[in-house]
Amino acid sequence: MPTVLAIDDERSVRESYRLILSENYRVLLAEHADAAFRVLDTTHVDLILLDLMMPGLSGIPLLKKLRSYTDAPIVIVTALRSVPTAVEAMKSGAREFLIKPFDVEELQSVIERTLKEEQLSRELRARRASEACTFEDIVGNSPALKEVLGLARRAADVDSTVLITGESGTGKDLLARAIHYAGRRSNGPFVTVSCCAIPATLFESELFGYEKGAFTDARERHIGRIQIADKGTLFLDEIGEMPRETQAKLLRAVQERQIFPVGSTKSIELDVRYICATNRNLEEAVAAGIFREDLYYRINVLAIEIPPLRRRREDIPLLAQHFLEKHAPRVHARAKGFRSDALAALAAYDWPGNVRELENLIERVLVHHNDVEVISETQVKTLLPTNGHSQPFVWSELEGLPLEEATRRLERHLILRALQRANYVQLRAAELLGTTRRILKYKMDQLGIADKPPDEVRENDKNSVAFFSHEERKKER
Repeated sequence: MPTVLAIDDERSVRESYRLILSENYRVLLAEHADAAFRVLDTTHVDLILLDLMMPGLSGIPLLKKLRSYTDAPIVIVTALRSVPTAVEAMKSGAREFLIKPFDVEELQSVIERTLKEEQLSRELRARRASEACTFEDIVGNSPALKEVLGLARRAADVDSTVLITGESGTGKDLLARAIHYAGRRSNGPFVTVSCCAIPATLFESELFGYEKGAFTDARERHIGRIQIADKGTLFLDEIGEMPRETQAKLLRAVQERQIFPVGSTKSIELDVRYICATNRNLEEAVAAGIFREDLYYRINVLAIEIPPLRRRREDIPLLAQHFLEKHAPRVHARAKGFRSDALAALAAYDWPGNVRELENLIERVLVHHNDVEVISETQVKTLLPTNGHSQPFVWSELEGLPLEEATRRLERHLILRALQRANYVQLRAAELLGTTRRILKYKMDQLGIADKPPDEVRENDKNSVAFFSHEERKKER
């Protein structure tokens, strides 16, 4: 039950608060400022009702002191009918302003609305705090990573569009978050759009929003992701998978800083910073007619390439220890570190799934060997894939595992088998699995599966990938 503190020097008003609110709230009463601060010293309060005209400390000075003393929202309830006072009170931190004598239903409505808004605000702050990422959160000391972080820090100081490239699992989303939270937009929203996870037919509606009645199922107005990112950052992950027909509208939004929701003739001015990421070679995609050349040049203002993990092997021990400390408490493992031979085995592997694959492996090792204090080479190699390909599947390995982990392992095995049979042409693999390439790519990213085997892809394979990607675009259109 929320706690409401009512501060008023009139006894009749205090008793009215008790009668009106006690059914739904815990009501605490204070007749002056000193009594109110004694309550706040010992009790958590969810909302304060404050009279501005009282003996002793009162008015705006009391409001300001309360704001510095507690985070609880304050609703002014006063007989003082002064517009300047109301304006000053709102500027000083009051959430609402009611005039005595107040209407009972209005008071209840204001309290309910204010508490709900405060709860949503707390949830938003908590979510931002959990999503926040700094450059210090990116683990590694290799020269290659230091160069990337240097470029990213410079990108954080400006509002220019950033294009982050790199293989799947290298941490492009982590770097994008770090750029956002290190810049002037850190207090604004960070909105992620996974371009490979949205069906082509819904892309425009998701990005730009739509008006009520814009199409058959548009029963109410929908705000698009770009508008949600106003005053913040829009992160377009895997932008190379965006349908070509949507690319032209995105180009206009980036250039003109405005959007037209579906079904609307009025533009909406927006202040959005764009960060894009892709594991594709967009220049090849442009040459194949899959990606618009003008959009490529517009988003490729500040280019940052994250090297694959095999090109910064000196970071592997640091990352392995980081993931051990992250996951060991969650899976109730006793491990505190790795033997040197285990770290050598990790460093010798090529990591086609990059950092994401390393994290998944460390978690898997901890689950399988949760009773050891130091991870050995044998315990690592038992679970380490052979050359990035799937191992023979053993059903008994799923026994005793949580459903989510067992499902994840089975999905990974089936996808790797399909990719091998399809020579890593994702459209063919998706057809073998009875799904679409977009959903397959989304699953591959989730499971840390690389887009190609660790050995170099032959030139004709590259052409096949480009051809089938183009064929899939035609099918979707």
